[in-house]
Amino acid sequence: MTLNTDQSQKIFIADDDPVISLLLESTLNKWGFEILKADNGVDAQKILLEIDTPLVLLLDWHMPGINGIEVLKTLREERPEVPHYVIMLTSRSEKNDIISALEAGADNFISKPFDPDELKAHITVGTRFVSLHLALTKAVNDAKRLADFIAHYDQTTGLPNRVFLRSRLEEAISSGNMAALFLINIDRFKIVNQARGIETGDLLLNYVGVRLHSCFADESIIARFAADEFGILTPTPLDNNNPPAEITDSLDSIAQKIHIAMEEEFTIDDGIKLTVSIGAAPVQCLAGEGPDDVIRKADTALRKAKHLGGNCSVIYDEGLEQEIREKFAIENELMHGIENHELRLYLQAQVDAHGNFTGAEALVRWYSPKRGIVPPMIFIPVAEETNLVFKIGNWVLNEVCKLISQYPDSDFTISVNISPRHFCTPDFASQVTHFIKLWGIPGNRLVLEVTEGLLIANVDDIANKMRQLAELGIRFSIDDFGTGYSSLAYIKRLPIAEIKIDRQFVLGIPDDENDCAIVKAVFHMATALGLSVVAEGVETLEQADYLNRVGTILHQGYYFCKPGPADQILKTWLTQK
Repeated sequence: MTLNTDQSQKIFIADDDPVISLLLESTLNKWGFEILKADNGVDAQKILLEIDTPLVLLLDWHMPGINGIEVLKTLREERPEVPHYVIMLTSRSEKNDIISALEAGADNFISKPFDPDELKAHITVGTRFVSLHLALTKAVNDAKRLADFIAHYDQTTGLPNRVFLRSRLEEAISSGNMAALFLINIDRFKIVNQARGIETGDLLLNYVGVRLHSCFADESIIARFAADEFGILTPTPLDNNNPPAEITDSLDSIAQKIHIAMEEEFTIDDGIKLTVSIGAAPVQCLAGEGPDDVIRKADTALRKAKHLGGNCSVIYDEGLEQEIREKFAIENELMHGIENHELRLYLQAQVDAHGNFTGAEALVRWYSPKRGIVPPMIFIPVAEETNLVFKIGNWVLNEVCKLISQYPDSDFTISVNISPRHFCTPDFASQVTHFIKLWGIPGNRLVLEVTEGLLIANVDDIANKMRQLAELGIRFSIDDFGTGYSSLAYIKRLPIAEIKIDRQFVLGIPDDENDCAIVKAVFHMATALGLSVVAEGVETLEQADYLNRVGTILHQGYYFCKPGPADQILKTWLTQK
């Protein structure tokens, strides 16, 4: 028998428990579904074998006469051409039971007593599946139409795909109607797939799709844009006559609504909480603007949100575009600059209480033919986001070891600040060992500065690398001590030889009592642990005098020496009487 009404709005329930059956019927009726029922497996099988078009089926596992699994097996064997979407109602959760049900052809499970939110998510997936099948069946006589349909819908969620959304975006631009494009990325979705499995990940995508639908009006297009990314095209009452700030505020309020919707835990697989990153751009129908331009703008905003750590939203503006272009330009120019030997090694001297030269910190400068001398604060963050930080780090290590080798009769040390990303590479210790041996220098003339944040990440790996390098005589210094995750635990466990007091604590001495107290506390702690102390940012005689009164502290700062080319710094200090 063929049912003529919309099959996606019909639900078949087979359950011998009158209470559960009544609750299901009442809930589904409230959501606008028409219900077909059977209270035993025999009647259910008889009815379903006569239906020629697919339905969403809720089959109870245990029913008199024929149980739900047997009904399901019969349907799949005798009517394989009718792809009912089958949800098993069961209180059984053993792995073997689940496997046997999947082998029989079940599409999903709901535990009894059922959770309304879980039921709604499963029913939404099922009705989309049924609607999709009906549409495909209708289009089967027109190969081109069928191919177009498949090309425009995502098979996992039943939502429109990127191609479909792009076509609607193009229509919006052509019509001149103001709209907005939102790109929503699930933060750390790969972790969910790895920890809970791909099936749970797919179900979560469907849940997210349902939540997104609740945030927007019916005329909005909600699509699965990529693996863990959704796209939403929604009308907006604003137009190009509204001030940019007003447009940004409007889009941001929509984004906040999405964040709030995602705060509630998803009731699958013992519960899953997630956050999303959102990028948005207005569809302003500007001359020459195409759909790919709008997508690029929204994606630029999304990448910025991800870079900020996720769980936030960024609305596109021209300033953001300029920032991205500038970073891209710096990255490309820096890449060529490294290859063309445009980097220069600088040093800043470190001196004792009497102003005697004891060593220096290595710094890097970039002499760009186009930009001139580029400050590290401009190019180092860009390098940190790319693999260029490894090349720069190795370049500095090589140049420092080479420089030390040119002064075999001296005992000064040079400190090199190591990027956490560089230190965490598997071959970092072997790279440093290579440079030490290549230039034949004693390891005790090299100091590696690490940040406190590095020390809390994979401590065992960090400790192994430090001990391996410490055997060569290399010393380790904690840079910017007190600004991160200060802990005596890692100082005790790791081969730390030196602590550098951050410049922000030196700035206020001797007038700021709090800064003075911090400097004294760090010094006495370091002394008790047998560690050397270096103070950064010493810029006045008063600061230097105060540090000398505290104790034996090495000084580094503009009062004694501004950073300069390595050869010049060494020539100046080593020739002083």
